[in-house]
Amino acid sequence: MAYWPTVGPDWSKGSKNSHIPKNAILVADPENLSKALQEVLPGQHIVIKSGIYPISGKRLRITNRSPSRHQPITLRALEPGKVTIELDSTEGLYLNQPYWRISGLRFVGKCLSQSNCEHAIHVVGKASHTIIEHNEFIDFNAAIKVNRDKNAFPDHGVIQNNHFYFTSLRDVTKPVTPINVDHGNNWLISRNIIRDFVKLGGNKTSYGAFIKGGTIKGTIENNLVICNTTNRHYPGAQVGLSLGGGGMAQKHRREEIKAETVGATIRNNIVMHCNDVGLYINKGKQATISNNILYNTQGIDIRYSQSNAHIINNILNGKIRLRDNGKAESTANLISSRSFWSGREDIDSWFQSPSIGNFTIKTNRARKQLHSQATPYRLLPGQENTDFCGNTITDNDRFSGPFKEAKACFQ
Repeated sequence: MAYWPTVGPDWSKGSKNSHIPKNAILVADPENLSKALQEVLPGQHIVIKSGIYPISGKRLRITNRSPSRHQPITLRALEPGKVTIELDSTEGLYLNQPYWRISGLRFVGKCLSQSNCEHAIHVVGKASHTIIEHNEFIDFNAAIKVNRDKNAFPDHGVIQNNHFYFTSLRDVTKPVTPINVDHGNNWLISRNIIRDFVKLGGNKTSYGAFIKGGTIKGTIENNLVICNTTNRHYPGAQVGLSLGGGGMAQKHRREEIKAETVGATIRNNIVMHCNDVGLYINKGKQATISNNILYNTQGIDIRYSQSNAHIINNILNGKIRLRDNGKAESTANLISSRSFWSGREDIDSWFQSPSIGNFTIKTNRARKQLHSQATPYRLLPGQENTDFCGNTITDNDRFSGPFKEAKACFQ
């Protein structure tokens, strides 16, 4: 993790002297936390003092009062990174109101059975414009789950600068996907670390993050995804990122559309050490896959006739595969000619120590090779356009992979 200062939680700015609004609710024990969540008013902050907060056997429900853009509700740590909420229930925080912001907390699953720790945060129905940032999520099968509630849909959410991981292999039959976004339009999943999500039970297939369920214009960008940080080989399939995931029946998708996603983007991510594909597009209509590095994965799968993707400026080993009538336009992608396990490959000659996460470009010659054939970067309107290393991207930039400059990015 020392190589990734630009992604994951940033707790450096938190301190005991951080500003606490006059109308804030200051919490110091689990009972008062539960009470504050149900009594907080729009515009207020719930500020949690440092410590461990065990919550047993129940979900944490929130107030029925509805915040707004001008009066959001914030749940945060007094000292970011020093508040641990331990959960032994199927669900933790149940968000069904809009404009909540969750920041600076550590959520830890403490269930006797792994199957019981499903979600640390469940975002449902009317919970649009949710922001979940600078948190840590440990040992939840699907730490953040987003989905509809009848005809209410949680749109325009943000999941950024968090760290998701497991301390042991998941021997469960339930889905293992740390970030699972269903039905919500315009979600942004950005600058997270997602790692070690190996599933041994059921279908033995796990994903780092996916968006599915008939959604419009989601973005997955600037994340570090490491399916397996160990040197051990495990059965099953660990997939990095996906549009469509394992799929959803059409009758359960939003508006019952034929595609799992429409107009979604996966860009500027680094995906590593997955025994299956790094990126999987399952019924993803008008998808854009741009400027990712896929290292020690099987590459990219575009699957089913509903899928049509633009695949641009990526660096990968493995292959770009079209399956079951999937369609794609592929431009300026650099595909290593050798597999990871067969010996030294092109990717290793371009970067400093990619197997341990140091993607500093080795030489000016390698830089020229990586960027000389790149096409102009496709900016997303209405969004912040920055690369993995935090550089601002303009419409004049041409580069392969997730960053145009690595200065102060990989240590």
